[in-house]
Amino acid sequence: ARRANARAPRREDARARDARRAMSSDALGAHAYARLRFDDVSEHAVSHLAQALQWHRGSAFEGQFIAQSEPRAGMGCAPPHVALVSGLEGTGLGGEGVTEALRRVASAHGPASGRVLPKCKVMQNGCVLVGIDCPASLRIAQALSAALPGADTYYASQRPDQQLITLGRFAGTDAAGFAAWLSESLAGQRTLLPELRCVSVQLSEEAHPFPNPQIALTGMSGAGDGGGLGGGLGPGLGLNLGLGLGLGGGFGGFESVSSFSTGGGGFGSGAASSGTAAFGG
Repeated sequence: ARRANARAPRREDARARDARRAMSSDALGAHAYARLRFDDVSEHAVSHLAQALQWHRGSAFEGQFIAQSEPRAGMGCAPPHVALVSGLEGTGLGGEGVTEALRRVASAHGPASGRVLPKCKVMQNGCVLVGIDCPASLRIAQALSAALPGADTYYASQRPDQQLITLGRFAGTDAAGFAAWLSESLAGQRTLLPELRCVSVQLSEEAHPFPNPQIALTGMSGAGDGGGLGGGLGPGLGLNLGLGLGLGGGFGGFESVSSFSTGGGGFGSGAASSGTAAFGG
């Protein structure tokens, strides 16, 4: 009897290990969130804006910004995107359950258009955000939030004028001055700001080891949304941000590119946050 009792805990431990393995194969990584992805043209345009800002010369903020795509930004090298739903662990669902919800929402919403706005915000941890005009992305966030009860409703609860996307991280000391400078600079080139074509939903990189393929928006709602915006600016952009060009707006021209320095700013790990909302990824 004593031998049987001694073996019982081992059997229980084995069952517990099997259960943990089964759960881990479907578990989402900590801080995983759902996001809206752009087509290649839009993604290139937003990335170009961030890179041009990183390498610009001639302003008071030269060398004080790092693009989100750079490892040293500490933002997971995430691609340009709109965050939709965070706090997925609150749903009690594994990766398959969350992915199924993404598929249902994607099948009910079509591709949508929007535009980057000349409105910059810098978070306490240095995360640099710019505003977007994309009403359909807010509707997708609301639909996904409804499909995933228990998740954080921060993004779904935003007003249209509160929508933002991440460009990178500011390493300087005058965050308010940088935000005002970039907002004014971009305002003088409003017609050249990147246009956005939202084409898929996806789990963020933090979902690994669970797969996070892009799931195409295939529904009819949202088709043609965006107030008559065109099909994107293309690789050239024409935006006066970048090598040898100028920001305009009285901020001076850019000189030749030299090696980039992060200045005195350090970069922490993890994405930016505002309350419970994760930015960047």
